[in-house]
Amino acid sequence: MINFGIIGMGRMGMMHADWIIENKDLNLVAVCEKNPARIEELKNKYKTEVFTDFKDLLETPKIDFIVIATTNEFHEILTTTALENGKNVIVEKPMSLNYESTLRMIKSAEKNKRELLVFHSTRWDRDFLIVKEYIESGKLGKVLTVHLRVMLFGEYWAGGGIDGMQNPWRLKEEYGGGILMDWGPHLIDQLLILKSKDPISVYGILQSGLWCDKVDDHFFAAIKFDDNTICEVEASINCRIPLPRWYIIGTKGTLVINSHLTNVWDDVEISLEKEDGSKEIQNIKIVDHPGAGLSGGFYKDFIHYKDDEKDKYITMYQASKVVKILDMIKRSSLENKSILF
Repeated sequence: MINFGIIGMGRMGMMHADWIIENKDLNLVAVCEKNPARIEELKNKYKTEVFTDFKDLLETPKIDFIVIATTNEFHEILTTTALENGKNVIVEKPMSLNYESTLRMIKSAEKNKRELLVFHSTRWDRDFLIVKEYIESGKLGKVLTVHLRVMLFGEYWAGGGIDGMQNPWRLKEEYGGGILMDWGPHLIDQLLILKSKDPISVYGILQSGLWCDKVDDHFFAAIKFDDNTICEVEASINCRIPLPRWYIIGTKGTLVINSHLTNVWDDVEISLEKEDGSKEIQNIKIVDHPGAGLSGGFYKDFIHYKDDEKDKYITMYQASKVVKILDMIKRSSLENKSILF
């Protein structure tokens, strides 16, 4: 049995709590929520101890892992404090606000000999698992282009958080808001897994077009690798007619996963060239794919990770590299030039 405590019980914190209590091998010991008005609500829902000061949570001896599900600006201080108090940590993506911050977090984990994992949950998403399966199988041939997009419309996104429009944290620069810091970590992490190598350069554009002028609500990045694959990553919260979530061109076929104005993508179309030169069109609904869908797979596999140190888990070094690329996208947009990795 692995014991967990959670800091930050907004929407994501509650989702972590739900995933943990669904798993018979995991145990939710306590949570921390700074809003005292929500203590009784959380006690009743999760039947667990609720603290309003995270230091009290860290002093709970039987907790093995602290989950940090706060807004982005608190990730570093809470992570390093937990590590220094002898706790292992799972921190929400992005790992932190900038690359230098992630390096300090890594140094703390190494110094204190604790584990630091980052919740890049879309590695378990069904659409990504289908894409990964087809690329690794060679059915598409040599991959020529990879287009990753999340094109949504943002009433919910702009409202954000447990307090809705009263606290739209995604629109606040000081909270680490913006679509790049929200969806960018997912898309960059997925691309790096598919490529299994570092890029050589990044060109990025950020736009503040609709929701506010403080943070970006649309970003685009062209990420160059040494194998000449064309890789484009894009996310928008201004989109009323979505583009495909995935569009992948290979020498033997093309794979498209179409989007709806939601964050679930399950409509797959694949055009393959058969050995005799004829074409085969496949249409797949991936609702029953063995992937875990909306990210609960991280916790479903967690006990196996602890048993045999599975390579599939997200290391702090991988997650730090994702933040480095996010920094490069920001710098590229500001300086209007490609940035070398």
